Amino acid sequence: MSAGQQLRDLNAVLAMTGQMVRAAKQEDWRRVTALESNRQGLIAAVFASPVPPADAAAVGAVISRIHALNQDLLSMGSRGRDQLAGALDNMAKGRRARSAYAGASGK
Repeated sequence: MSAGQQLRDLNAVLAMTGQMVRAAKQEDWRRVTALESNRQGLIAAVFASPVPPADAAAVGAVISRIHALNQDLLSMGSRGRDQLAGALDNMAKGRRARSAYAGASGK
């Protein structure tokens, strides 16, 4: 892979990561997962060969931006997971309350 191609592909990874953040904000976790799958393949291709020293600073800057977006994704994913866990817990409490009521009323 040419040096210029590595940087272009890394910028494509950055763009994909931005798409993942937008999908996560819309709670479209299936899209996030699909994009991540594609992104992993591109990341592997980008780093299949060493980064030329002349591109190291530019690559480092793009990686820093990707890392910041990844942190946002992790936060959104954690919040989404916690919300889902809370909803599931509330549903379980509701089922237990219905069962207890049905048992107490003899139904």
